[in-house]
Amino acid sequence: MRRDPAPGFSMLLFGVSLACYSPSLKSVQDQAYTAAVVLEGKVQSVGPPAGGNDSRGAGPAGGVLVKVLDLWPLNSGGLQREQLISVGSKAPCFKVKRNHRYIFFLEPTEEPLVFRTAFAPLDTSGKNLKRDVARILCADCGFGLE
Repeated sequence: MRRDPAPGFSMLLFGVSLACYSPSLKSVQDQAYTAAVVLEGKVQSVGPPAGGNDSRGAGPAGGVLVKVLDLWPLNSGGLQREQLISVGSKAPCFKVKRNHRYIFFLEPTEEPLVFRTAFAPLDTSGKNLKRDVARILCADCGFGLE
């Protein structure tokens, strides 16, 4: 007798793969359009790993505290600069470093100021990534970013 595979299993693998690979510029465009919220943020603190036993309830397991540095109107999610948000992910390869800047592609949760990653965050150091994201998300804006 043959068993059918679990229907959610392939979706789980698909979701993990999105969060684990560095995207090309084309897929950065796809990610920026797909994610509900796109922002540049600086990691303030890194929480316990996913599956860790943190009883404080300060955001999702494996989460990080992020200070919002820049937003694009098309995908701001109602956030403002300088806000602190909590970001978590179920993917095991979601890793960021404290005091580093990243572009975050996020989805909201039921809790205010708590988000989960839609795609892996991208390190902005030494790249034109911020300018590329601005070009993608800001069709009617100027491209001269500081």
